Order: sequence, then structure tokens, then C-alpha cells
Amino acid sequence: MNFILYYYLSGVLFFLVSMNMFFLFIYFFLFNMVNFIEFNFFFLNSVNINMFVYMDWMTFLFIFTVLLISSMIMIYSSEYMSHDLNNVRFFYLVFLFILSMILMILSPNMISILLGWDGLGLISYCLVIYYQSNSSYNSGMLTVLMNRVGDIMIIMSISLMFIYGSWNFVNYSNMFIIIILLIMIGSFTKSAQFPFSVWLPAAMAAPTPVSSLVHSSTLVTAGVYLLIRFNYIFYLNDYFLSFIMMIGLITMMMAGFSANFDFDLKKIIAFSTLSQLGLMMMIYSLKNYNLTFFHLIIHAMFKSMMFMCSGIIIHNMMNYQDIRFMGKLKNFMPMTSMIFMISNLSLCGLPFFSGFYSKDQILEFMFLENISFYIYLLLILSTMLTVSYSIRLSYYLMCMKFNFINLFNIVDNKKMNFSMLLLMFFSIKFGLFLNLLMFNNIEYIYLLNFEKLILLIICYISIFIGLFMFKMKIDFKFNYMMKFFFGSMYFYSNLNFFYTNIFLIFGNLIFKVFDKGWSEMFFKKSFYYYIYKFNNLNILNKNFLMYLLMIFSYLIIIMMIMF
Repeated sequence: MNFILYYYLSGVLFFLVSMNMFFLFIYFFLFNMVNFIEFNFFFLNSVNINMFVYMDWMTFLFIFTVLLISSMIMIYSSEYMSHDLNNVRFFYLVFLFILSMILMILSPNMISILLGWDGLGLISYCLVIYYQSNSSYNSGMLTVLMNRVGDIMIIMSISLMFIYGSWNFVNYSNMFIIIILLIMIGSFTKSAQFPFSVWLPAAMAAPTPVSSLVHSSTLVTAGVYLLIRFNYIFYLNDYFLSFIMMIGLITMMMAGFSANFDFDLKKIIAFSTLSQLGLMMMIYSLKNYNLTFFHLIIHAMFKSMMFMCSGIIIHNMMNYQDIRFMGKLKNFMPMTSMIFMISNLSLCGLPFFSGFYSKDQILEFMFLENISFYIYLLLILSTMLTVSYSIRLSYYLMCMKFNFINLFNIVDNKKMNFSMLLLMFFSIKFGLFLNLLMFNNIEYIYLLNFEKLILLIICYISIFIGLFMFKMKIDFKFNYMMKFFFGSMYFYSNLNFFYTNIFLIFGNLIFKVFDKGWSEMFFKKSFYYYIYKFNNLNILNKNFLMYLLMIFSYLIIIMMIMF
């Protein structure tokens, strides 16, 4: 029980540091400052290994967001994990995770980014398998292997950047296309974009405080953040931006449909996160990285709060996650229901909540862009799906019939609710504050009255469509097929086994045939045989090797002169 005190102390520490970061953010933003710090990390035999830190207003704002959410989650975990046998392990894992994220945010160097990036991947795996059931292990392996693809892309980009003589990407104005492609794929895996989307819903096997921290504001936003840092290089190449736009749109659509047909509370919120990440990618591809970052920060605030509310609900419902069991929760836990509704409305972009300032600006910005009408239509449809699943979730939790067991004790938890109050304040007010600060409240988007109102009209239409769909009980086979098709990410999550199995079988074949077969026979054994022969002839001495090396180097020099 004494260890719970560490949760409180770390929560207070993170909160104090986050407040310092907030003031630094305002200072750096107002004076338009950038600091690039280099210090000697290691020195041996005239070999310098230097560490770099890059500090601008984006760095401080992101660290402030991560530490604020972390502080609230630490206080929240003091109650949520208090009855857990391994809460000490959980504490250290979350602490290391936050440190990895901060290392990644501060780095202008691909090597130190890789340390933070790999730290995020490894610790998220440890957190996903925390409960140690079969489903947790499967989800953990899926998560770590999908993220490994991105890690390999980053490692390959590091080896290619060796050509330039430095890994400090902030110093470059241009790069090889292959490096840009590798970094883009790495970002897609971390931010769970279309081909790699399956791991994000699967990672919901982790404890809820982890889902709240990892899968709303830190791990999944790392990919978007990396793209924002590389913006001046990506924005030179329009083909990549078109590709990012299409991938973002596909992810938004797929996640929106899946959230409308799923019944697992945490998975619905995970699909919602996936949808918002698609939106961030979409707006990034239109060369507006400031707006992307604006939405990233505000989304982190209300989405982490939504996960925390779902944690209280699941905690009280004896670990049931099916929303069909939950109903009339507003009668049992009014405080949690209120906070949940605020985060939900902020997600929908209801006027004058935080989410409104970013989402409205994003959609209005799209009106001014010279993009295809079909892309715009798909974006509007994705926005409608967002409102639709939010309304569906609220309807199931607040208005449906209560279908749980007869003996229950469902009440608000004060300690967990208090930790959400600050995030609730930010979910209402922070959007306005950032809008005033970042965009100076200047209306640079001029639209017709009809174009201004169409966004609100779309929201209200989707509310009615959502309520109509879930109040109507249509019982025919096609409906179940449709639910299964959309609810399983277009069967994508079911195909997962097959396309991972192909690579595993291929790897096994290579191992048996080549590693333990041909290469063993023709390379290793023959090499030993000739070494033995040379030794017996007393030819293979140091002088012989030196002469051989000299002759070889002379040959290379002659060939270079000739050609």
C-alpha cells in the first residue's frame, strides 16, 4: 500500500514539470525562439559522441501535453491499479514510457529518435501483455511486430543518411526520395495508418490507464510528430503528399465504419483515435502542419479523458466491455457520465468546445483547397461517421435499457474523477486559448454563409441518421453480414493471420534451407577446410596477409585511375 504514494508523488512531479513546460512554450512562441543544444556524451581515443537537443515551441507544447496527461494518469492509476499484484512493475513501465517519449520529442537526431522510438515500441509491448492472458500475448505480438516494420524503416533511413555525414535532419533542406519514403512508412506503422491499422484496436488488451496515455496522446502520435518535424523536406514532394492524403482518407473511412458497428467500449474509442489520426495525416498532406499539431494536442486532451471514463465504467462493471450491457449509466455515475459526454461532444466538434476550434478550421481549410470533389465528399462522410459513432456510444451508455446482473455496485469513484477534472477544463477551454495564441484569432478563411453552415448541418444530419440506425431493429441476414464486414475493418483483422503467416513460413524456409543448409555446407565448412590447408603450408602468416592487402589496394587504385 505504501507504493501507492509513489503514484501520487510522480503525478505531482509530472504536473509541476508540465506547468514549467507550458510557460516555456508561451515564452518560446511569443519570441519565436529556437534552441539547438549540443553536448559531449562520450569521449574515447579522440572519438566524440555528441547528444543533441532541439527546443522550440512545438517541443515544449508537446512535452506539456504528455506530462499533464501522465500526471493525471498516475493519480488515476493509484486507485485503478491499487488492487493489482504487480503495480510496482506497472509504475516503472509507465515511467520509462514517458521518458522514452520525451527523448523522442527533444531529438533532432535520427539516432536519439531511434532510442526513443524503440523504447516506445518495447515498453508498449510490455504494457499490452501486462495481464498475461492468451489474447494479451497475441495482441502484444501483433503490436510489436507491426511496429517493428517501422523501426526497421527508421534504421534503414539512418544507414542511408550516413551518406550525408550527419544524422541531424534539421540541418537538411533536401533528401533522397528513398529516405523520405522510409520515414513515411515508419510514421505510418507508428500512427497505425491503413496497411498497419490492425494493431491499434488489438492493443486495447492493455490496462485502461495505459490505453489512455499510450494510445491517445503519445505512442500513436509519434508518427505524426515525426512527419511534422520533417515537414520542410516532405513539402517539396507533392507525390508523397498525395499518397499520405489517400492513406489518411482510407484510414478515416475504415475506422469510422468499424466504430459504428463494434460493441467493445475500448475498441470503439480506439477506432475513434484511428479516425482522428487519419484526419491529422489528411490535413498534414495539405501543407498545414501547424493545424495538424493543433488538432494533435487538443485530441490528446479529450481522448485521454474519454479512455479514463471508459476505465471507470469497465472497473465498475466487473471488467465487462460490451456496451449492450451498459445503459442508464447517468443514473448510477452522474459525474463520470458528464465528463464522458463532454469528451464525446468535443470529439464531435460541437461549437465552443476544444475540438470545435481544430475540426471546424480543418474542414473550412479544406473548402479553400484545390482538391478533388470526391476527396472532399469522403472527408465529409468521415466527419458524419465520427458524429454518428459518438451519438451511438452516448445512446448505448446513457439511454438504453440497463442489461447487467441483478447484484451490482456501480458508483462514481471520487479519486479517479478528480484526476479527470483538469483534463475536462482543458477539453473545454484549451482549444480557444491555443486558437487565440497560434492563429491570433484572425479569420483568414472567407466562405459563403451556406458553406459556413453546411458543417453544422452535416453534424445534425448525422445525429439523426445515427439515432435512426440504432433505434431501428432490422432483422435480416444482410444486416448481420454488413455489421460483420464493417465491424472487422473490412475483414482486415481476420486476414491478419494469413499475411503474417506467409512471412513466418518464408523465414522458417530460409533458416532451414540456407542458414542450416547450403551456407553451412559451402561457406562455413569449406572456409574452415581451406584455412586448415593454408595453416599446414605455413603460408598464412602476418606478412603474407599484409602483402595481399597491399596488392589488392594497388589494384583498386589502378582501376580507379583507368576508369
